[in-house]
Amino acid sequence: MLLITLIALVTLALAALALVRSVDTNIIVAGNVSLKQAATLTADNGVESAIAWLNQIEVAPGIEHFNNDDADDAYYATSDDFDPLNDATWNGGVTVAVATGTGIDGGRDLSGNRIRYVIQRLCSEAGEPDVNNCLIVEGESDTSSMRVMDDPPPSEPPLSPIYRITARVDGPRNTVSYVQAFVY
Repeated sequence: MLLITLIALVTLALAALALVRSVDTNIIVAGNVSLKQAATLTADNGVESAIAWLNQIEVAPGIEHFNNDDADDAYYATSDDFDPLNDATWNGGVTVAVATGTGIDGGRDLSGNRIRYVIQRLCSEAGEPDVNNCLIVEGESDTSSMRVMDDPPPSEPPLSPIYRITARVDGPRNTVSYVQAFVY
């Protein structure tokens, strides 16, 4: 009887150990999923920072509208130079910009997520965009300079190139999230 009791006790101890390990693993997985979701949500700040930069430049007087690279501001006039989802891009491959905004200091939010972005015009070559070398949308972007209501409408609809914004967030526990947005 004592032998059967000892075998039952060892079996129960092993089952309890397996249950504890399973619960620990589930808690770690849930924590990692939570960090990944938080990093993905935070990436929106990078996209919004890039859109704010595009808006600021587009309405500034005397600025050529994005025909050439502005690497200091992480803007590239062509999309062929690099892959924005490659780690080498973010680790010194090209110049990237850091997000700005409420609760963000030096590209880091209050949770310690590092938010960076890069903007690429979807063209195969720098210079004036046209339908032969760029992905073009017919119509003005929301940020285009406004015309006075008394002015006659343009004879041809304006063409606007498409811009790809890629935001990357590096968070706690080596969490990495990418978000891409296409704007015109």
